[in-house]
Amino acid sequence: MSVTNQRRWQRHTRRSVEAGLGYFFVLPTLLLIALLLVGPLVKAFNSSLTNSSFINPVPQFVGWDNYVQIVHDPMFLQIVQTTAIWTMAVVIAQLVLGFATALLLNRTFRGRALVRALIIMPWVCPGVIAAIIWRVIDDPYLGPLDGLLAWLGVPHPNIAWLGQPQTALGGLVIAAIWKGTPFSTVMYLAALQSVPAELLEAATIDGAGAWARLRSVIIPQTMPVIRVILVFTIVWTFNSFDLIYVLTQGGPANSTQTFPTWIYKLAFSETDFGPASAYGMIALLLLMAFSLLYIWQLNRARILD
Repeated sequence: MSVTNQRRWQRHTRRSVEAGLGYFFVLPTLLLIALLLVGPLVKAFNSSLTNSSFINPVPQFVGWDNYVQIVHDPMFLQIVQTTAIWTMAVVIAQLVLGFATALLLNRTFRGRALVRALIIMPWVCPGVIAAIIWRVIDDPYLGPLDGLLAWLGVPHPNIAWLGQPQTALGGLVIAAIWKGTPFSTVMYLAALQSVPAELLEAATIDGAGAWARLRSVIIPQTMPVIRVILVFTIVWTFNSFDLIYVLTQGGPANSTQTFPTWIYKLAFSETDFGPASAYGMIALLLLMAFSLLYIWQLNRARILD
């Protein structure tokens, strides 16, 4: 064997050994993912092809009937619409308010450290506790919100914010914004602190105002963090359960039913595990479609850059 071929063989052997070691170290993680994720997904998909009830607990194979019934059920369109409104409203509000609050906290002022510490408290508060707080706030007789309206002289201020379909979803959105915005604020604040000061100084010297610096320097520099936070908030908001269930349980008149709460109702209140699993698989497909779209947009942005 020549010296050149021997070196090639050594490089190939070294790369094979390194690849083998890499797979060996990743194997436990892959097994854990298969155990905790793939297994339940397969079981949920199999359950979505069956039908069972409390009276007849033995699953019966029905094929795609559960999916066909769901698509033709008017409740499905309502759940999709409610979930979309809920997710978009919360995510957009958290993006705007979180970024604006981060811009304010990035400025130097007295007591900034205390404000930064206090602003994270709603996010670290457990979801159930946050929901109880907002149930008290929205109480039509004892809540401070209706008390404020009475103090302002609003006639008949005792509004059941969570007890009527016209206002229940809005009350949930406000509670979710209050709880989730601090996380976005902290992440955007960290991104703002990584913006090079030289770029801001150069933009200022060139005569760029605050809005021009925000549009031309700050947002492009923080865009990778914005994309990641958007994905996180969309997935978390879409899958939110505790806040909605404690506040309204999907009511009144199913006006606040989203995919998680409706799945819970079907599975544990009505013991219809087949349709519940089918709804779960549809929700999974929607999130996967969004994730694939996000990955495609991210790769396209990298290519354009």
